[in-house]
Amino acid sequence: MIEEHGTIVDIKDNRVAIVQCGRSSACQHCPSMESCHMGEDKETMLIEAFNEVDAKLHDRVKVVTSTRNFLQSSFMLYIIPVLALLAGALVGQYLGERSQSIDPSLVSALLGSFCLVVSFFGIRLLTRKLQKEAYMPRIIAIES
Repeated sequence: MIEEHGTIVDIKDNRVAIVQCGRSSACQHCPSMESCHMGEDKETMLIEAFNEVDAKLHDRVKVVTSTRNFLQSSFMLYIIPVLALLAGALVGQYLGERSQSIDPSLVSALLGSFCLVVSFFGIRLLTRKLQKEAYMPRIIAIES
C-alpha cells in the first residue's frame, strides 16, 4: 500500500474529497517531478480520494492506494506508449527497407510517431471506460 497524509481542502460530494498532501521523498526521484505542480505551491499536491470514513473539511486524514493500481496505471501511461513507438518504428524500418523509393529512416520515424499518438488516444478512450472508483485512492482514517 502507498499511503499519504494530508488535509481535506474540498469535498465534491459525500463520497469524494480533495486532499492536500505534502510531497514525499519519492517525489524527489520522480522523472515527472517538474511537471507535477497540482498544489498551490511546489511543496504540496492535491489528491482526489474516496471519503470512506465521512471525514469533514479541514480534517487531517490518511489516504492509501494499492501498489497494484499504481503499477497498472504507470504501465498504461508510460510503457504502452513506448512499446507503440518502438513497434511502429520497427515496422516502418522494415517497410522502408522493402521499398526502394522511400528512405527507411523516414518511414520508421513517421510510423513510430503515428503509433505513439494513436496509443495516447487509445489510452484516453480506454481510461474513460474504466471505472474511476477502482483506481481512486481512499481515505481510510481521520487523524487527530
